Amino acid sequence: MLRDHPKGNYRYLPGITAFSSGTIAMPGHEIVHVTLGAPVPWRAGFARIERHLREQGRPKTALCGIELRSPAPFTFEGFAKFNEGYRSLLSEWDILVGEDNPIPRTNVAPVVAAPTEPCLYAFAYTMPGATPSPTFIVAGAGEMRDRGQGAEGIVRHGETTPDAMREKARFVMGIMQERMRGLGCDWARAT
Repeated sequence: MLRDHPKGNYRYLPGITAFSSGTIAMPGHEIVHVTLGAPVPWRAGFARIERHLREQGRPKTALCGIELRSPAPFTFEGFAKFNEGYRSLLSEWDILVGEDNPIPRTNVAPVVAAPTEPCLYAFAYTMPGATPSPTFIVAGAGEMRDRGQGAEGIVRHGETTPDAMREKARFVMGIMQERMRGLGCDWARAT
């Protein structure tokens, strides 16, 4: 069920403590996407976000999407540790809504030209504006059936056969479809 971000001019689909499942701009606003010229360490990236939002006359609470690039997929322990610092920064920015993290996020570990540490690749924020249909963001998803099971909750854990990869892809696409429905969106509006 969608929830309002009281200061961000968007609604969000709750997810896990690390990120929401997606955001959609409220009427009278649109989501603006910014891709950096080159990834920068994530904390330095947040300083850039803050500067950009200030230049645009937007509050930090307008931030509504984050795209990261990492050296390798996070371990479960590494993911939890990273998210402690990440959530702490979002809390300092007054972005959290109660215990909810309203910001969707993608975590990509590129095979080619991987960074040496987690880096900010892109971000999104709301601006006053009108679009023919609401703008939105869907968070990335992994092939996790049950986070509580750790590695055992991963679809076809450790398998990379064509059949296993198809099953993993079907599972992830199912999650993405569910998130799109939760936002009231469909694939025709995706860019």
